[in-house]
Amino acid sequence: MSNIELLAPSGNTDSFLAAVSAGADAVYVGLKDFSARAKAKNFSYKQLNEICSYAHQKNVKIFVALNTLIKNSELKDVMKSLEQISLSQADAIIVQDLGVAYLSKKYFPDIKLHASTQLTIHNSYGAIQAKQMGFERAVLARELSFDEIKNIKNKSNIELEIFCHGALCFCVSGLCLFSSFIGGYSGNRGRCTQPCRRLWTVDGKKGYFLSPKDFQLADYIKQIKETGVTSLKIEGRLKSADYVAKTVKAYRLLIDSNETNYEQNLEQAKDLLSLDYARQKTTFNFNIKSEDIFEPQKSKNIGLYLGIVENKTDTIFSLNTKTDLLTGDTVRIVDNKKDRSVVLKIEISDKKDNGYKIQYKDLYLENGFEVYKIADAEQQRYGGIEERKDRNDKGEYTKITKSFNILSFQPLNKVSLPDLFIRINNVKWIPLLKNAKADTIIKLSKENLDIIKNFLSQKNINDLYFELPPYIEEQDIKVYENFINFAADKKYNKFFINNISQIYMFKDKKNLLYAGQYLYTLNNYSAEFLSEYKINAFVSSWEDDLFNIKDLSKNLKNNLIVYLSGFPEIVISKMKFVPDIRNKNIKSDKDEFKVVSNKDNIIIPKYPVNLLAFKNNLLKAGIKSFAIDLSYIDPNVNYLTQVIKVFNNNVYMSSANKFNFERKLK
Repeated sequence: MSNIELLAPSGNTDSFLAAVSAGADAVYVGLKDFSARAKAKNFSYKQLNEICSYAHQKNVKIFVALNTLIKNSELKDVMKSLEQISLSQADAIIVQDLGVAYLSKKYFPDIKLHASTQLTIHNSYGAIQAKQMGFERAVLARELSFDEIKNIKNKSNIELEIFCHGALCFCVSGLCLFSSFIGGYSGNRGRCTQPCRRLWTVDGKKGYFLSPKDFQLADYIKQIKETGVTSLKIEGRLKSADYVAKTVKAYRLLIDSNETNYEQNLEQAKDLLSLDYARQKTTFNFNIKSEDIFEPQKSKNIGLYLGIVENKTDTIFSLNTKTDLLTGDTVRIVDNKKDRSVVLKIEISDKKDNGYKIQYKDLYLENGFEVYKIADAEQQRYGGIEERKDRNDKGEYTKITKSFNILSFQPLNKVSLPDLFIRINNVKWIPLLKNAKADTIIKLSKENLDIIKNFLSQKNINDLYFELPPYIEEQDIKVYENFINFAADKKYNKFFINNISQIYMFKDKKNLLYAGQYLYTLNNYSAEFLSEYKINAFVSSWEDDLFNIKDLSKNLKNNLIVYLSGFPEIVISKMKFVPDIRNKNIKSDKDEFKVVSNKDNIIIPKYPVNLLAFKNNLLKAGIKSFAIDLSYIDPNVNYLTQVIKVFNNNVYMSSANKFNFERKLK
């Protein structure tokens, strides 16, 4: 069996030291800004310099997660972060935003690039394309099976990193707009408020319908090592040092095992992992496509279940449990009915054969509340880190090698775009669009390809574009390539693409390519980078705001398309919904959404986003091309007539649902 890197998470100095002490080969960390785990303590420039020095003395690598989408106004701060990362001699950065990758390659070529799981690399074309774009490693999507990972490794020559343990996102990473839609706090910018962990109501029934179990691949490490995958990654930058130490020790045992001691080490590793105080475990799609991913009636709260509050008085309660507890252990006490919890560092006043009496004060508790252990009383001390002396008072290196005023944007070729696109996913809309004075985009899915082929074999439609979905499984690549060839035979050559893998699909073709909403263009340099790959027009993200779009328009006004109306897919998941919620509406206290179950599992808002009232504002900013999305709307000539009238400023339509357009994307 080959060697494989063990990559550990760290959200603070304690967990970093725990990772190194427990045997990690590499540790990934975030800075105070531009990290996909913004809620972690994360590291200052000073701390980054110190941990890099310490880690390299221990022959441990440091990867810095600079893995969020970046607005135009943040580019100078990103350049400052890249400079400090370069001077600290970190071993690589983990990147989602293609603009960040572009700037790093151009100005800091010494920094190695790792493609974040947020870039949604999920097939061999994505891995190959990432390598061609300058990435040395791809962090693969968690949705992949063992066979898919092997296939990607066999067809590409880029380093591959896969998750082996930790929390799962309900949505495919990089495609989630759920938190952003609810309150502007974007998961793509490290500020996810975890709406999938909420208590939701469907047809009067409450449950944690979107909250998956945690991921664990301990049983499959032997097979994974044989694939040639470079790195095994543990999720958990928000977790404690105790969690990091236990998980790293467990997977270290498994990686270092041989044929003689493997079974013994596997048992020992799983004993360690059973004490990670996390959720129940699943292998997701790794072995087979699991339908046992959710526990809707279990609390979203993580930890080791101990029992329930009993015999409560004003200052003490009983807890019947077989688990050994110590004064100083931390528990979470959960009120499932009201979806809330409190954390208590326990003080044991009495131990009985069947459990403990535990003191508390100034907390609201009731008998029947569930109790979970979430941390041990004593965490091991892992040593300290000596301070480096070559920095200024802010913890920055005093040597400045780059000027942050060097940023200059290369104007893109002007591209001819219509005033209006209309996007559909149902060909029955096409006869109704004759008088709309708009070009048509047909959203492709595996389910509608044959329908579209049959339709176009009988009719010739002018000004027709196609849009590829953001996630195309390995076994479906040829299906879509066959459609691209069919379209070419019919003289249709205009495609919107939504993943870097799709750039590679068109490598030998002369199609006109446009970046869709999931090839995110929140800054000029992501557009400039993509333009090197024959992409010269860009759709603004559904989650972007008016202020950033206006900023983009200064340089991209001739190349930018803004959607003004439609149902955004705020969740695209490869987890099969529990039967209770399929094709139903789900509600929380404030929000309501539609669940659409087909091959993929989609969540859309109950009501469409409507930004039509902002069209004139955008025109003044120089935006010339707009779009309306009729996907998820049954073909209806009256609705179409109304929305076109609004677009042409002939009537007014209220804009109750504006996404982040006015409130700003956070």
